[in-house]
Amino acid sequence: DEISKVGHNLRNELTINNELSSGEATNNEENIQLNNQKTKKKKTIIWKKKDFVVPAANFAGTFSPPPVHMEFEPIDYFYSMFGKESITLLTEQSNLYSVQTNPNKPARISEVEMAQFIGVLIMSGIYCFPGQRFFWMNTTRVESISSTMSRDRFLEIRKYLHVVDNSNQLDRNDSNYDRAHKVRPLLNIVKNNFRKIEKEEKLSVDEQIIPFKGRSIMKQHMPNKPHRWGYKMFLLAGGESGICYDFLFYVDKSDFDTQEQGFCTKVVLELCETVPRSIMHKPFFLITILQQLNFKLS
Repeated sequence: DEISKVGHNLRNELTINNELSSGEATNNEENIQLNNQKTKKKKTIIWKKKDFVVPAANFAGTFSPPPVHMEFEPIDYFYSMFGKESITLLTEQSNLYSVQTNPNKPARISEVEMAQFIGVLIMSGIYCFPGQRFFWMNTTRVESISSTMSRDRFLEIRKYLHVVDNSNQLDRNDSNYDRAHKVRPLLNIVKNNFRKIEKEEKLSVDEQIIPFKGRSIMKQHMPNKPHRWGYKMFLLAGGESGICYDFLFYVDKSDFDTQEQGFCTKVVLELCETVPRSIMHKPFFLITILQQLNFKLS
């Protein structure tokens, strides 16, 4: 009798313990599910069945070439994008850097010389010489370049070429540190000038690479591009003309990825800030982008 009583009591205790442990496990699972629900809260899309109303598809803009008497010279087109303020910025900062480097022998670069220097850089991109000194050699001399600026003066300006004051550089651990700070003012000038151009009806958002094989923390590898190594940019361009209307210089993925928006969403939304009309989305198309663009442009 005593043995049966002890056995009965043990069975009761085991049953109670099992119930308690299973209850605790259930509670733990419920807590985990609740925590996951809190962290993974997303906006639900509610679909409604209604008659489709075709939106007006007529382009309301005025994208047309200027009258003949208003046509620009090539230099005017260049300055409409690059901006004369860019020449002033480069001249001032390059002279400042030359004084900081060698106070006894400043470069004394003029804005005319800086404009000529930029012209030589653009012109030299047409030729496939292994080095820039070949433009001034007797056997490979290029008259349009060598007659504009002497070799030594060109190399001196290139040596001191700067966009920002190095003494104002932020520490790398600073929250406002920008990896592209050495060219950011120049990028902002060009970006603002591109944004002023009147946009056409069909637009496209895509990525582009600036070929570069040197050393840089911002250099990217894109195996499917004709030039696989270089700086990455995202462009808003004309679907038919190819004109660039806006761009984003890619520095780091963290600049584009946020909790509220994904990578593609933020790229498209930022590039569409100055677009006041209907937009086609491919390949950067997502329902979340459509929702935000619809709210923004309506």
